[in-house]
Amino acid sequence: MTGLDRRPAAATDATLPRGPLAGFAAGSLGMGVWVTVPGLLLLYFLTDVLAVGPWLAGLTLLLPKIADVLLHPWVGHRADVEQTRRGDRRRLLLLGCALPVAFAALFAVPGGLTGAPAAAWVAVFFIAGNLLFAAYQVPYLATPADLRIGYHERTRLMAFRMV
Repeated sequence: MTGLDRRPAAATDATLPRGPLAGFAAGSLGMGVWVTVPGLLLLYFLTDVLAVGPWLAGLTLLLPKIADVLLHPWVGHRADVEQTRRGDRRRLLLLGCALPVAFAALFAVPGGLTGAPAAAWVAVFFIAGNLLFAAYQVPYLATPADLRIGYHERTRLMAFRMV
């Protein structure tokens, strides 16, 4: 077996080459950026750059998190449906690759837009970004269970992802 074999079948004891391990692990880099950067910068960006009041800025950051509670289980269901129908979750993963567009739009508020309209812009693109993040994250984290590799190789794969 070479690389990451997605065929659902009995697990094998083949050793995965480092290239596919590193390639799979690289998927966590983008996830880390999306989870970290908005948490560090968005509140400051809203209040100090876009002149959004603190209460509205907090609400702007809370609404996308509430949407996540509803969207993540739905995305998980869609990922399972894709796996059942197509044998892989690739379409959702590819959709999630549009996350950098939402990330850029999150901070690319049109000039002159401040206050409540700027908060609405950020909220819309934060929700869109979270949906795209879920479209990538959910199938990405479910993929190791779908791979035709043994327990030890799956553990090795996840260790590469964590590092």
